[in-house]
Amino acid sequence: MKNVSDDHLEGVCTPNYTPNQDAAFANVVLHDYLDAIRTNVLVTPPNKTALIFADQSISYHEVGHHVAVIMAIFRQQGIRAGSVVAICLHKSPEHIYITIACALMGIVWLPIDIQAPRSRIDYLLTNSRADFVVSQGPLSPLSGIQITTINIDTARGHNDLIDPLDWSCTYDLSRRPAYYLYTSGSTGKPKCVVLNNQATANVLQQTIAHWDITHNDVFMAITPFHHDMSVFDIFAPLSVGATLVIPTTEQQKDAGAWATLIAKHHITLWCSVPAIVDMLLTASGHDQIKTLRFIAQGGDYINPSMVALLKQTLPQARLFSLGGPTETTIWSIWHEILDDDQHIIPYGKALAHNQYHILNEQHAPCEAGTIGTMYMSGINLSNGYLLDGETHHNDFVPIETINGGVVMAFKMSDLGYYRDDGAIIFSGRKAGYLKVKGVRIAASEVENSLSSHPAIHHAVVISCTNPTTDINELVALYTIDNIDNTHDISNTNRVSKQQLGAVDLRVYLKDQLPSSHIPSKFLLIDDIPLTANHKVDRNKLLSLAQERLSIAPTSVIMPVTAGIPTDPSLSAEVIDTILTLFKSHLPEHQTQMLRGDTQLFALNLKPKQLMTIATQLSQQLNVSLDFYSLVACKTLGEVMTKVQLALDRP
Repeated sequence: MKNVSDDHLEGVCTPNYTPNQDAAFANVVLHDYLDAIRTNVLVTPPNKTALIFADQSISYHEVGHHVAVIMAIFRQQGIRAGSVVAICLHKSPEHIYITIACALMGIVWLPIDIQAPRSRIDYLLTNSRADFVVSQGPLSPLSGIQITTINIDTARGHNDLIDPLDWSCTYDLSRRPAYYLYTSGSTGKPKCVVLNNQATANVLQQTIAHWDITHNDVFMAITPFHHDMSVFDIFAPLSVGATLVIPTTEQQKDAGAWATLIAKHHITLWCSVPAIVDMLLTASGHDQIKTLRFIAQGGDYINPSMVALLKQTLPQARLFSLGGPTETTIWSIWHEILDDDQHIIPYGKALAHNQYHILNEQHAPCEAGTIGTMYMSGINLSNGYLLDGETHHNDFVPIETINGGVVMAFKMSDLGYYRDDGAIIFSGRKAGYLKVKGVRIAASEVENSLSSHPAIHHAVVISCTNPTTDINELVALYTIDNIDNTHDISNTNRVSKQQLGAVDLRVYLKDQLPSSHIPSKFLLIDDIPLTANHKVDRNKLLSLAQERLSIAPTSVIMPVTAGIPTDPSLSAEVIDTILTLFKSHLPEHQTQMLRGDTQLFALNLKPKQLMTIATQLSQQLNVSLDFYSLVACKTLGEVMTKVQLALDRP
């Protein structure tokens, strides 16, 4: 490995980096994951499969060839250590080749969500001061942005001009900027987090050791490549000589396809947000996922009832919860979920070389059991935020430790408290910490109690303004388990949507919560909406609840003739395709009753059937419609309108 020297980087943009930033962690011995990858793909590749994509197995030797070619292309284009390269590609092997090439050459890499609106992509590129954009095909002109675009397919087509034998690498494991990731910002604009190789190396080293990861493992790249958890998906398997399965574009939103990939390729390790695990469990059978030996979930609330189902379905699998914002690098806190964790899943304890602090409003440490704001200090800290090419340190603040020292820490929006054993219990976020009728209520506390009901699948608690009294009320929105999926199959716990009502839930909660914490309204919904990052969309739920609490508007029913919508904007192809697909999943007596105003929930379709319908609609009409977009529709007419709008969108 060739380290980057300060002389080599003279004149290269490394925002606000100074070498003495490394001094605090100079004595920390870290495994060089990039050197391990360099060895595995370029020097002595193992004789085995590195990547699987679209039923194609790609060996470590082949990966090395592709990476070497891309490194040669970059040198040919004048791209060097410290340059910023934006990767505008679908999830694919090419995305991984380019990421590895950038990492080995010391190039700052920035994965872009190419499904994002063009105005957002323009902002991401402009704000990060990208020098080059790598695409796979034509890229429409940027809005007044002067950035060199490289069509990687065209460039690789000129292999005769490329020397792929130059494997010289220029990187180090310092705190110098290594890659950028965008995350949600409270101001409404995405924040660009500046991350470094030293923090990344610590996460990979701790994780590989604690999870007993070896070259025999098979990973699944389920997380989008512009999200922080995907950094683990890409670098961990290649550093240990394992295999990574990459879903195709069609497979990425099809939980049934995930189950098929697990069974076919004997996938052993799964890491994703909880909502994705929930979808996998809903769509799969035990025999399909029995090879999973390890399941890690992070980024959102983990439902104890889902954990119970996981333990029942895969009793041999180890389960982990993961936490920590993007600013603390991939994940910085974790907890192995054991049999004792039945009612609440701890946030856990910090990874080695890091420390979590729970402070009150006066920045003093909270005693065990007292809720406060979480701060994190240590090696996992990112470098800050990039704004217009300059690094800023909003929310990175100096705090005093219990030993009297002062450390730099990241202030989170997360709230929590220490349990007596030192584990941290997550108590919600400041944005979701509710105050109703003068009482402060942790939404997670009420959600945990409600979700423990044997018939409830998922529950979210929010506060809404009553339109009549103008007073805040505590409102619970919930989904229920299908009878066939109810975890407790005793007759006493089998309930229908009609049987489970507000009175039942209030009686149930009275034994668990003070009266101030029991919601005044309970709203049954078809499914919990998710954001693009697969987290619970509380804003959408708030709008839905507020709408339900308001005076009910006149129902707008799509005009129909003989049960078929007559909206002139709908094409016959859309109407016929949707009706045909739904009819294929219904008994004959129901097919005669389909109308534009037919309620989806009244059809009693199982989640797996709806996932199949969404996939078939996407394939047959060439639109992007996933499970959650489908179940967000109340009626068949809404499904038709949503599909038509997608087809008509330029």
